[in-house]
Amino acid sequence: MTPKETALARLTGNRLLYIDMLEVLRRGTAQVRRAGPDGVLLYDPPSEVWFVDAETPAVLEEMLPMMEGCTILTGHQMWYKDALAARFGFQTEQICHQSAWMADQPPEVPDFGGEILRLDRSWAEWTEAHYSHSFGGVAYMEEAIDRGMLGAFVAGKPAGFIATHIEGSMGMLEVLPQYRRKGIGEALLLAMTSFCLEQGKYPYGQVFTDNGPSLALQRKVGMTVSEELLFWLF
Repeated sequence: MTPKETALARLTGNRLLYIDMLEVLRRGTAQVRRAGPDGVLLYDPPSEVWFVDAETPAVLEEMLPMMEGCTILTGHQMWYKDALAARFGFQTEQICHQSAWMADQPPEVPDFGGEILRLDRSWAEWTEAHYSHSFGGVAYMEEAIDRGMLGAFVAGKPAGFIATHIEGSMGMLEVLPQYRRKGIGEALLLAMTSFCLEQGKYPYGQVFTDNGPSLALQRKVGMTVSEELLFWLF
């Protein structure tokens, strides 16, 4: 088997946990740096993210020299989080559940009394100003819009938006305060799920373990949420 085929054989055994790795392989941007039945190491140049999957300390030790210069990574087993943070000097960690649409059929988007439209770059400054977790500035929003950002409108006024991050996860879900608790977040999440499916992408997101409302929303709309945790370091 090719390295990619070996990686897929390993990762498809737990599709929910590894759906982020499967997505960068699907879109053809990931480099397979190591693949075996006991672990996979991917590097995705567009996002500069390393994706780590290692069952044993021996596998992790084999991977580490390949990752020199790593500035951001996501790991799929918690046991080596602290070791990688120490090795690369990372100061920030985020612990998440994987969430994905696993059903065979696309979802139905519920009616919320408005409409959902694809946004263009003229919305970049507005979305950046209204995104409560902004970190990449207007340029990041422009890139997200190019990938496909959806906006919810009520009576012609913007009420919220959603997009995908550069590595492929759905996110940036924001509903303006005056429009919350009206089903708009649910509609946006399901609309983006359908949008991803139409493009042949795997619809998935990553939710912080302490974000109870978001986890509840994921489950409410029919997403499958992993019991296993993954982490980000940067």
